[in-house]
Amino acid sequence: MPELPEVETVRRGLQPVLEGARLVKVEARRPDLRFPFPERFSERLTGKTVTALGRRAKYLTMHVEDGPVLICHLGMS
Repeated sequence: MPELPEVETVRRGLQPVLEGARLVKVEARRPDLRFPFPERFSERLTGKTVTALGRRAKYLTMHVEDGPVLICHLGMS
């Protein structure tokens, strides 16, 4: 599990690239998750713009136009 400084370093590295970027293709590759992705997850995000990339504790938050917020955990092991 990454420590807080590593998560912040990743956020700072991704922020200039992702903020303002358009999501061209979204793939949900893990159908076996305990909490599956919502219906039409990929369709609903494709073509949207990332408005902000933040961090809450050890999670990255990707804010997308029209309101969705993706919560990402680096999950290293």
